[in-house]
Amino acid sequence: RTMVSKGELVFALNGQMKTLSSGEVDPTMSLQSYVRDVAGLKGTKYGCGEGGCGACAMTLSRWVNGKEEFKSVNSCLAPLASAHGWAITTVEGLRTKALKNRTADTPEGDTFHPIQKRLAQMNGLQCGFCSPGMVMTMYQALKKNPSADMAYMESQLDGNICRCTGYRPILDTAKSFAKDSDTVDHICKKSYTKGCYDMEKWDQKFPEELKGFESKQSIAFSKNGITWVKPASSMDALAKAMAAYPDARLTVGKTSYGIYKPAFVSDSSEEKGLKRTHHWHLESKEYKTFIDISDIPEINGVKVVGDGIVVGAASKISHVMNALTANKSASVSFAPLVAHMKKVANVHVRDSGSIAGNIMLAKTKGFLSDLATILLGAGAIVKWAGKTDKKETMEEFLATPKLPVDMTLLESIFIPFHAGAGAVFKTYRAAIRPVNAHAIVNAAFKASCGSDGVVKGVTIAYGGLMSHEDAGSHAIRMGGVEKIMEGKKLTNSVYRKARKALREAVEQMVKKAGGLRASSRVALADSFFVRFCLGFSSKSDKTVASAAETIDAKRLRVSCAKQSFGFSEEHAPVSLPIPLLSGKLLSSGSAKFNSDTTPVGGTLFGAIAYARRARAVIKDVDFSVALKQPGVRGHVAKAEVGDNTWSVTGEPYDLGDKLTCYYKPTTVLGKGEEVPYSGACVGLLIADSLEQARNAIRFVRVIYEEQADGKEAILSIAKAVESKEIIPSLPFLPTEFKNDAGDAKKVFADEEGKGVVLKGKSRVGRQKHFYMDPCFAYAVPDEERGIRVVVSSQWPQGANSNIAAAVKKPMSMINIVHGRMGGSFGGKNIGYGAQITAIAATRFNAPVYVHLDRNCDMQLVGGRPDCEASYKVAAGKEGKIKALSFEHMLASGASANLGWFTNMSVGSALTQAYHLPNREITARMCLTNEAPVNVMRGPGEIQASVHIETIIEHVAHALNLDPHQVRKTNMLPDDEKILKDCGFAELDKYTALKCWEELEASCDYKKRSEKVKAFNSTNKLKKKGICMVPMRYKVNIWKRSALVNLYTDGTVCVMHGATPMGQGIQVKVAQVVAHELGKLTGEPLSLDKIKFAQYQSRMLSSQVFTGGSTGTEGACEAARRACEALVKRMGPILAGLEEKAKSESKGGEDSTHDDRKPISFGQVCAAAEGANMMMQALGHWSDTKDNDKATYNCWGVGCSEVEIDVMTGEIVVDRVDLIIDCAKSLNPAIDIGQAEGGFMQGLGMMIQEEVLYDEGTGELISNGTWEYKPPLAINVPREWNLNLLQGNKVGRVLSSKASGEPPLVLASSVLMALRHAIRDARAEVGLKDFFALPAPATLTTRMALLAPVVEKLEALDKPFSD
Repeated sequence: RTMVSKGELVFALNGQMKTLSSGEVDPTMSLQSYVRDVAGLKGTKYGCGEGGCGACAMTLSRWVNGKEEFKSVNSCLAPLASAHGWAITTVEGLRTKALKNRTADTPEGDTFHPIQKRLAQMNGLQCGFCSPGMVMTMYQALKKNPSADMAYMESQLDGNICRCTGYRPILDTAKSFAKDSDTVDHICKKSYTKGCYDMEKWDQKFPEELKGFESKQSIAFSKNGITWVKPASSMDALAKAMAAYPDARLTVGKTSYGIYKPAFVSDSSEEKGLKRTHHWHLESKEYKTFIDISDIPEINGVKVVGDGIVVGAASKISHVMNALTANKSASVSFAPLVAHMKKVANVHVRDSGSIAGNIMLAKTKGFLSDLATILLGAGAIVKWAGKTDKKETMEEFLATPKLPVDMTLLESIFIPFHAGAGAVFKTYRAAIRPVNAHAIVNAAFKASCGSDGVVKGVTIAYGGLMSHEDAGSHAIRMGGVEKIMEGKKLTNSVYRKARKALREAVEQMVKKAGGLRASSRVALADSFFVRFCLGFSSKSDKTVASAAETIDAKRLRVSCAKQSFGFSEEHAPVSLPIPLLSGKLLSSGSAKFNSDTTPVGGTLFGAIAYARRARAVIKDVDFSVALKQPGVRGHVAKAEVGDNTWSVTGEPYDLGDKLTCYYKPTTVLGKGEEVPYSGACVGLLIADSLEQARNAIRFVRVIYEEQADGKEAILSIAKAVESKEIIPSLPFLPTEFKNDAGDAKKVFADEEGKGVVLKGKSRVGRQKHFYMDPCFAYAVPDEERGIRVVVSSQWPQGANSNIAAAVKKPMSMINIVHGRMGGSFGGKNIGYGAQITAIAATRFNAPVYVHLDRNCDMQLVGGRPDCEASYKVAAGKEGKIKALSFEHMLASGASANLGWFTNMSVGSALTQAYHLPNREITARMCLTNEAPVNVMRGPGEIQASVHIETIIEHVAHALNLDPHQVRKTNMLPDDEKILKDCGFAELDKYTALKCWEELEASCDYKKRSEKVKAFNSTNKLKKKGICMVPMRYKVNIWKRSALVNLYTDGTVCVMHGATPMGQGIQVKVAQVVAHELGKLTGEPLSLDKIKFAQYQSRMLSSQVFTGGSTGTEGACEAARRACEALVKRMGPILAGLEEKAKSESKGGEDSTHDDRKPISFGQVCAAAEGANMMMQALGHWSDTKDNDKATYNCWGVGCSEVEIDVMTGEIVVDRVDLIIDCAKSLNPAIDIGQAEGGFMQGLGMMIQEEVLYDEGTGELISNGTWEYKPPLAINVPREWNLNLLQGNKVGRVLSSKASGEPPLVLASSVLMALRHAIRDARAEVGLKDFFALPAPATLTTRMALLAPVVEKLEALDKPFSD
C-alpha cells in the first residue's frame, strides 16, 4: 500500500536550480535546516522553532497566471519537502544580482540590497541576530505590494521579534520604502520620500525553469520510517494517496507544529498520576506519514457564489483575507473578518497556514482558534470531501472532536453575505499582546436591526470559555442569550436580562473550565457583549459612544519618533554618530555568530535532557529507548559527570567548604536525588545531527519515586516564607543587604498619631531574557588533550574556570573562543550547557555541538526574579518623605547563585534620585523551585524604581496631592553637602534636576497633564494617564584588557576581553583606537583599517564578565592605553622619518621651501617593522592603583502617556519622552539605540511579559513564543522622543557614560501612567482606594481592577433611551 517511492524534489535557491533525489530528502528536515546545514547559508537564524519570532523568515515565490506570486514562511516550520516547485529567496539571495553584476570598480557597499543597506545606515540593528528576518519581512512586503503605504509596512512586522533595538529604527527603515514616506533619520540627518527601491535593478528574476511548473506526478520521500507524500495536483491523486496512507497527517503549511510539539514519553506513561494544572500543547500521536495537500486545485482558491463566497479548505489565511477585502462591499461582515484575521498569528503563518487547518485544530484538539469563533459568528458552513456531499454548520462542525465516518478532508467553507439596511457584524478579542498572540477570549456578533429598532438574526459566538485546549472544547453560540434578544427592540430591560443571562452562562462555563486567566475571561466576555449592544443605542451620551469604540485605531496609528543629541569633533571620530561597522554584514546575513560556527568533520551533536517534576525524587533515568532512535550515538549522565562544585548559572569557582544548602551548584542529577526545579539537567544525548538529538531527547524517561508526603513545588514567595525557605545572611555572599541612614525609628515614633504614616505592599514579577539566539557551545578536543570551546558567554574567565573544573584540566588547556552573540542581557553569564558539552567532547574524543532549542533554553536558564516588598512611610503634608522602612523579599530560585546581586541592587537603588535621609532598607532572599535566577538587564534597579514610585504614589494619594509634585518635592536637591552625604559623585555630575526641568519643558508636561484631565472628565470608558519619573543608575566599571596589533601596511587588529552582544562595542573601540593612534600623525585613522579578532582565552586570560553597560567603557580605555603605548613607542620612528624627509626635500634642511608629503601611519608602521620594533601593545584598565573612577551614577528622566480601554483593559502607549545623561557620548547613534532598546525591554516587563508555572509540576508554562510575549513593533510608543543630555563633561573614558541599562528603569513611568488611568476609571464608580499596580500589569491584572467599573457604571446598565 505504498505510492510512488521515487521522485525528485525540484526548487530554486537564490536563483540556482536544485534537484534532490528521493534519497537526499529527509521528510523531517526543515527548510531552515537544509539552508543552514546543507547549503551552508547561515544568514537564516534559528530563534524559536515555533514560528513566533521571525528570525528564520524566507520568501518563497512561484509562477501563477503569468506572474510571480510571493509568500513568506517561517523556515523553522516549513519542511524541505514542501518546497517542490517553489523559488526560495534567503537573505543572502538578495545580493545575488548585485554580486553577479559587480565589476572591479564597484564599491563593496553597492553590493548590498537597498533594504540591507538602509537598515544598517539607519541603525536598525544591534546584535543583528533578528536583522536577516527583518530584511526578508520587508522584502516580501514590498514584493507583494510595491506601492505600500507606511501603515502597511509597519503592520507587516507583526511576526518579528527584536530584543535589542526597541524597533524604532526598524520601523523607520520599513516606512522609508513606503509610497507616502515622510521618514526622517534624525541621527544621520537624512529624509526618505522616494518610496520603493528599483526592483528591476536589484531583484533577480524568477527562474525560467519553474515557470509553468506543475506537479503532474505524485512523489514520496521516505527516511528513518517517516514518509512525505506530495500528490499530483488533482483530487483524484489526493484520494489515492489518502487510500494508500489512511493514517497519514494531512498538511498544508505544517504551522501547527509550532504549537503542538511531539510529546515526551513521560507525558503519556510515567506521569499518569500527576496532576498538572495547565494543559500543555502536545502532539501525542506519532505520525509516520504526511500528505501535502497544498497544491490540490479543488480545495484551493476563493470564488463568489450567489449569496456568499466559497473558500477552498486548503486556502492560505492570507489568500482568504485578500478575497474578503476584494468583496468587502458585498457584506458588512467581510471587513471585520479581515481586521480580526490580521491579529491571528503573523504574516508568515498566515501566508503558510490554511483556514481548514486552523479550524480542524479547534475541532480535534480544542485549539483556541480565532477563526473558528468568527466563522461561527458569521454563519459559515463547512463541506466535507467524501462520497456524499456532507455539509455542516460551524456549530455542528465544532460540536464534537470526532470526524464524520469516512471523512477526514474538508473541501470548502462557505461564508454567507450579511448585508442590507441595519446589518451589523462585530468581532472582538483580547490577548496578552495585541497581535501574534492567542486570544484569552474572542467573540463574534451578528444581527440586523430594522428601522423599528427590532433586532433579528442574532448570533452570539464566543471562544475561550470552555476548558482551554482540551479536545472537545470549542467556540460556542450563546443560544439562550440569542433567544432573549431575537425579535425584540433593545430596551434597557431586554438588554439587562440578556446581559445577566450571558454572565451567568459564562461564569458557569469558566468555573467548570478553570485554567489561566479565568476571572478576566468572565469580565471580557461581559465587556464584549456590552460593547456590541451599545452599537444599537441611540443615546447621545458620550459614555456610550466611548464604550462602543475599540482602541484599535489609535494602536494602529503610524508611529513617529525624534532623537536629539549634540556631539563634538574634539576627539573625532569619537563622539560621532557612526553606524555599526558590521551593520551591512549583519543585515545581509554575512556576519557569523557563535551559533553559526560550521561544524568540522566528525562532529557530534547534543541535546540536554532534564527532569520536569520539581521536588520529586528521581528513581531512575532511563536512556534505553532514546539510544535506539535514529542517529543516536550515546549519552552523558550522572555516572560520567560525577559530583562537582561547579555551577552552570552561578559563580565559576569551586566553593569548597563554603558550599551550603543555600548555594547549590547546578549539576547533573541522578538516581536518589531530589529535583530542585523543573529543568534540572539529567544528561546530554549525543547524535549525528542536532535534529536527531532534539527528537531523541523526548524518549529519555525520568522515573520518579512515589511520594507519600505529596511535596508541592514552591513557586511563590508567600509559600517559600510559609515553608521557612528564607536564606540567612551568608559570610561569602550578600544574601541579606541593608541600606540604612538617619534615624527612621525616631521619626516614626515622632510622627505616630500626628503626621501621615502609611503601610503598603509592592510587587514586581519575573521576566525572561528572551535573547534571540539561544545558548550555544561547541567543544573541540585538540592534539594536546586540551579543548577549544566556542561558547556564547558574557564571562570568558568564568566559562574557562568552570569548564576546566568540569573536565578536571588546567585552565590553560581550555581555550575559550568567543565571537558574536545574538543578545544576552545577563542570561548567558557563563553559557548554559558549555560544561557538559566539554565533558561529552572529552568522553567521546570528538567535537560536540550543542545549541539549545527555545523551550529548553527558557526552562533551564533563570531570569529576572519575583520580588515583593512591604513598606512603612511617614510623610509631611507637602508630600516630603520623612522616614521609610522597607522590607524586601526576592525569590532566588533553587539556589542563592546570582540572586544575591539583584537583591543587593534593589536595596542600594531604592532611593533612585530621591532624598530619603531617614531610612531602614532590608533586602532578603528565599528559595523557590525555579531555575536559579540570573542577572538581567538593570538587575534590581527596575524593581527598585517600581517600588519607590509606588510609595510616592501612595503618599500622594493619602495627601490628595499631585504625584508629579510629590516626586519633585522628594528629588535630591542640587546641594553638594547632601549629595556627598548620600555617597554620590561630585556636584557637577548630578544632573537629575536638570534632566527633570528640561524634559518637563520639552515634553510640555503641564499642558499635556491638563489635557489628560480634560479627556478623562469627558470619557468614562477610555482613560489616559501621564507620569514623569526620575532615574539614578549606579555603574561599576570592571577590569578589562585589550591587545592592539599593528601591521606594516598601517592596518590594525584589536582583541579585547569584552563580549560583543549587540551593544555596539566594536565601533566604539574602533573610534577610540582611530583617535588615539591618529595622534601619531595628527590625522585619525580610517575606521576601515581597524579590524577585530575573536576573543581567545589563551591570548587574553582573566577577563571579567561583560555587563552593567560598562564592558564597552573598559574595553575602550584598555584599547586606548594600548594605543597610547604604541604611539609613544613609535614617536622616535616618526621623528626619524620626518628628519629624513626634510633632508631629502628640494630645499634641503635649511631651506624654508618644504615640498614634503605628510607621512602616513602606514609608512611609520613599515619603518617600525624595519627597526625591529614590537608591533603589539597590551592595554589594561582597572580601578586598582590609579585615579580612574570605577563607580558613577547615570541620571535620566522619562515621561509616558498611555490610554486604556476600560472595557477590555487594552492599552496604547501614546507618547514617551526620555532624556538620558550619557555625558559626552562615545557614539550617539549607538547610545540612542541602546537607550531605546533598554526602555522597550522595560516596557515589556511593565505590561505583558508574564512568567507562569504549572502549579502541579513546577514546569515553566511561559517557555516559548506561545505563552511568553516580548514586545513587538506594535507595542512601540506611537510618538517617541529621546534626547541625550548635552554639556555634561566627566573625568572618565573620554567623558562618556553608560547607555544600555539605565534607560530600562524609566519604563516604570509607563506603569505609573497606567496606574493613573486605572485610578481615574475606578473613581467613576466611587472606588477611590489606593492600589499598588504590580509589574507586569498584564491584561488580566488590569481587568481585575477595571471589571468593577464595567459592572457598576450606571451608563452601562441603562444605555438605551426607554
